Amino acid sequence: MQLSAKLKYAVCAMLELGLQYRKEFVSVTTLAEKRCIPGPFLEKLLLQLKGAGLTTSRRGPDGGYSLALPPDKIRIGDIFAAVEGPVDFSKGFETQQSSEIGPFFAEIEEEVRDVLNTKTLHELCCHARKFKQLSQPTHSHLFFI
Repeated sequence: MQLSAKLKYAVCAMLELGLQYRKEFVSVTTLAEKRCIPGPFLEKLLLQLKGAGLTTSRRGPDGGYSLALPPDKIRIGDIFAAVEGPVDFSKGFETQQSSEIGPFFAEIEEEVRDVLNTKTLHELCCHARKFKQLSQPTHSHLFFI
């Protein structure tokens, strides 16, 4: 199972908005450049996320998108559901030949949903900040040979 490019882009955009939370609205162009997401595709994603109540937008020169909720109130499962719809592993196992498989996959589906709904955008932002700090050099000296 792989995550779709659409979901990956949505999570990247939400991460950037989470890192900028309460600072300013971020333009689609800036988001697209920072996260290497095609602009028109990103606009559609942001509208989907807005429709789910996860982002808000403002027009004008200082316009763009921002989170509609604090990052600790946005679950990764919310982003997943807004972009991909509900997690549904048991779909297709309703036939007589595979009816005993459906309940097993329904359990797995519930466990995956629980994990996605436990992790928050805030946790992802903290992880990203920590990762960025670890990848930065500890000094600012330049060496030439």
